[in-house]
Amino acid sequence: MTDTVDTLVRGTLANVHTGSLEDGAVAVDDGEIVALAERPAERTLDAGYVAPGLIDAHMHVESSMVTLPEYGNAVLPGGVTSVIHDPHEIANVLGEPGVRAVVEDAANTPLKARFTVPSSVPATSLQDAGATLSAASVASLLDIDSVVALGEVMDIPGLLAGDEEVHAKIASARERGLTVDGHMPGVDGAALHEAARYLDTDHESITLDEARTRAELGLRVYLREGSSSRNLADLLPLTDAVDTRRLSLCTDDREVVDIVDHGGVDFAVRKAIDEGADPVEVVQMATLNTAESYDLPFGRIKPGAPADLVLLDDLESWDVAHVMIDGELDPTASERTGDTNLATDTVKFDPVAGTDLAIETPAEAGNTADVRVIDAVGGLQTDPMDATVPNEAGVLVPPDDEDIVSLAVIERHGCDGGIGRGFVHGLGLHRGAIGSTVAHDAHNCVVAGTDRDAMATVANHLRDIGGGIAAFDPTTEKTASLALPVAGLMSDAPIETVYEEYERVEALAADLGLVDSGLMELSFLALEVIPTYRLTNNGLVDVEAGEYVDVIRS
Repeated sequence: MTDTVDTLVRGTLANVHTGSLEDGAVAVDDGEIVALAERPAERTLDAGYVAPGLIDAHMHVESSMVTLPEYGNAVLPGGVTSVIHDPHEIANVLGEPGVRAVVEDAANTPLKARFTVPSSVPATSLQDAGATLSAASVASLLDIDSVVALGEVMDIPGLLAGDEEVHAKIASARERGLTVDGHMPGVDGAALHEAARYLDTDHESITLDEARTRAELGLRVYLREGSSSRNLADLLPLTDAVDTRRLSLCTDDREVVDIVDHGGVDFAVRKAIDEGADPVEVVQMATLNTAESYDLPFGRIKPGAPADLVLLDDLESWDVAHVMIDGELDPTASERTGDTNLATDTVKFDPVAGTDLAIETPAEAGNTADVRVIDAVGGLQTDPMDATVPNEAGVLVPPDDEDIVSLAVIERHGCDGGIGRGFVHGLGLHRGAIGSTVAHDAHNCVVAGTDRDAMATVANHLRDIGGGIAAFDPTTEKTASLALPVAGLMSDAPIETVYEEYERVEALAADLGLVDSGLMELSFLALEVIPTYRLTNNGLVDVEAGEYVDVIRS
């Protein structure tokens, strides 16, 4: 009991078991916390505060547009030592081999990535994705050691209707004693009660009432602070209404600029404290609560736990001095190889012309047409909208000065799929076009613009660079792009390079009039599982009805 330990850390401990602050010491030996007491040590570290390493309860590394090792290097200095990663985006492009390749990438970072197996690939039958994960594939992936849950069950209609595949995937998780993550935007009433029979968590609440209802039904509620969905401030009053031990913090989707400038889930910790939440309760929500959701041994300061610690100069500002993982101080990936087993040849469609993106009208049509429009209202949400648009020589064109532009989704997985065509309001574009092969969840090529030729230019450029995001200004003929050759979703370059190139695309897009976070909003306009209207490569979808609808109203 008096043997010398590797490291002794002294400071005020954020005790997430008791919810209190206590002056003390943490004795670490061979990567493990062996005592919360003074011990002779080879190395002694003094800190203002000591907290467990943070855990992001639900996120998709693909949204950062860098590989898992690069992501780890970016967030570790902020005290993030683990993430619960749902490789749902990779799975939609590359299927089971893609998920296994992502798991292999985790060996190249000290960040403790734990995985959920994507449950809804494809998300629906309304769009063509690059792959399918059957119930048998899901069962096989659930046996991977670093897998801790079945990923967010997005097919709520299938769940409620008793779909055999959906229920087989859930049964496989239950047989292994694993958590089943939920995804229930807008689900309420009897449907919510039925879904809660099968699901354990939900991260999709955007209103306090939604979050409280889910907590009352026994679901663990994750308060989300991402790049597009910034729900934390609205949901924080929940901490005064329910037991905070049932709450966690997550980022879901967080883009590269936000990660480099502000961090990962550590940003949510700082924001929650700034909003007035109790600092120790906030740390609980980003550590122990999540660890208990997925039966993880870390996320706590106790004898026997891995020595994953954050040494802070100040708790309330989350001012990090050092980070420890398994007893190693300030670890980083040993070297930047950029190597990955993920495929880099996934953008496969024939070159398109502006005419391919046109919405043609019947010969008897008049000078205008009444159309359905996707109204991008910010974040992930859209509203239905009606508009009257000009009909010029048998082709519909966006009206001037109404913030309505053309939208197209081009199938890009080599499946000979079609092109969906429609209109979107609220992006702010007044000239040119933007586009991306990051288009949740099927990740086809989505382009929006004031004229179809500019849209075709962007789409063809994305095809040529193997995927990415791009903006094109026809006035100057300038194109700015970020190549994302890894599955058309991520770059194998250092995160600093990705940051710089993304900012160049953002800057040109802003010159074209694109609203703040418009590139992120664009990537969700094809997500046919969140209401209301969405555009897939097969056409416009009324999500609430679960069916295609004509762009032109009859």
